[in-house]
Amino acid sequence: MRALVKRIAAAVPGLLVALAVLVAIVPAVANAAPPQAAPADEAAVQKVVDGFIEALNGADVNAFIGFFAPDATLFFPLASLPLRLEDRQQIGTAFGAFFEVVRKREPGPPYMNMIPVGTKIQLLGNVAVVTFHFKGEDVVSRRTLVLQKRSGQWLIVHLHASNLQFQKE
Repeated sequence: MRALVKRIAAAVPGLLVALAVLVAIVPAVANAAPPQAAPADEAAVQKVVDGFIEALNGADVNAFIGFFAPDATLFFPLASLPLRLEDRQQIGTAFGAFFEVVRKREPGPPYMNMIPVGTKIQLLGNVAVVTFHFKGEDVVSRRTLVLQKRSGQWLIVHLHASNLQFQKE
């Protein structure tokens, strides 16, 4: 037992030095700026968002799912689809059904007039977070797109959609 106590006591100065180094390094790492994206990346991400909105308004499922990574996930804003969609095929199936209903309401494209408001692009190296909303008369539809640059192409890896009803007075 004494031998163990002596070994622990001998190790304490080294542990204190290691602890001091960690205390000095952790705040610096925590406050470090995220990796910088190339200046052209913001324009490329905006182009993806613009194409995504155009395909959405045109109710064009093939163009729409082309903006998604094969392993993308999505939370749909409707109670009828409460669970996460797990890949591009599931996303295509859900939006295909949604677009079919939308196309029956209007004579031709554009079938919807979804205009993003307050778009913000946050670049984090090869990842971008894009937030915006759509305004309706009694609802605000919030959207978050997470994109990842894969083989030089920005793809949506996650879409979170939620709707917030306004209080009626």
